[in-house]
Amino acid sequence: MKRNIPDIHEFAASKKTSLSRVMDFTSTVNPLGPSAKARNSVRKNIRILQHRPDPEARHLTRALARAEGVPEENVLVGESLEALVAAVLHAFGARTVLIEAPYPAYLRDLLEGPEEPRFFPLDGRDGFRLDPSRFAAEMQHCDAAILASPSFLSAETLSRDAARGILSEAGEHNTLLIVDETLKGYSGTPSLAADILQEQGCVVMGSLGEYYSLAGLPVSYVIGTASVIEDLRRRKAVTSPDTLSAAAATASLRDPAFPARTRTYIERERSFIADGLRGIPGIVFSSSACGSFVVTLVDSPSRPLETFGYYRIVVDNLGDAGTLFFPVKDHKWNARYLKTLKNIMGASKR
Repeated sequence: MKRNIPDIHEFAASKKTSLSRVMDFTSTVNPLGPSAKARNSVRKNIRILQHRPDPEARHLTRALARAEGVPEENVLVGESLEALVAAVLHAFGARTVLIEAPYPAYLRDLLEGPEEPRFFPLDGRDGFRLDPSRFAAEMQHCDAAILASPSFLSAETLSRDAARGILSEAGEHNTLLIVDETLKGYSGTPSLAADILQEQGCVVMGSLGEYYSLAGLPVSYVIGTASVIEDLRRRKAVTSPDTLSAAAATASLRDPAFPARTRTYIERERSFIADGLRGIPGIVFSSSACGSFVVTLVDSPSRPLETFGYYRIVVDNLGDAGTLFFPVKDHKWNARYLKTLKNIMGASKR
């Protein structure tokens, strides 16, 4: 179930164009861009770049702990989420890893590593919803399992009852459970972090790059028991974020206006996109609270990804030729996506 996830840098190079002219619809990065507080913090911290970064990222750790409602000793911050996931899996000695399919883009690097992925398929006909009891049953065959809550496709959030059931199964079979809460900001649902602080075999992880639009200044985090976090520190398995990344992330977490602005924008653009999709023949679609759509092409057009590419639009088909991922982006980008898709489906009718 490996899938070919487009790389926007490779795409820009192949088109001999700059990255700023590429419309990237492969990720769920917040289309609002970094908050004003984050941008101001980066400008201020440029003045201290002659100093080495704080290896413990104290200000950021404190801000994250406060935001998640957990003690600082239970938080460890790092750079990219893929590197942090790899470090946690290595620390636990996990080789076989259960992951949902389709899977988020950051997990593509995991598939190239020493770990053996085992896929748990999600059915698009059922809105890519997770069956927690089936997932729990599959975990007994694996050293670790990675579960997104909210899901990047359905925005479905793991309930506390479902989480307890999965945790119980993980504990019984000594399986490490990683709960990825990267998209939690979009859904507005509470974190499971405080619920797992007594669970040695479970960690909550996330990236601040998606919701806070800081993909170019990567910061991720892991929350677990004090002993798990201390073990990761002792192994020096995690690289702390650089000065500007830590400053931008800290300022973002302390910006109370950003969530409301994001929510208002996403809701408005979701309505705009849904109205546009309803006017396109030969498709069906579903949407999620995280601001993304999954479009199924009932009438199969000829090479739709190539047509999108002609207009410098990079699209992820989730590993299925008849499916398109459509996350909310800048309004002009969304309008261009809709116009291109309408032309593609109109051409398939002729």
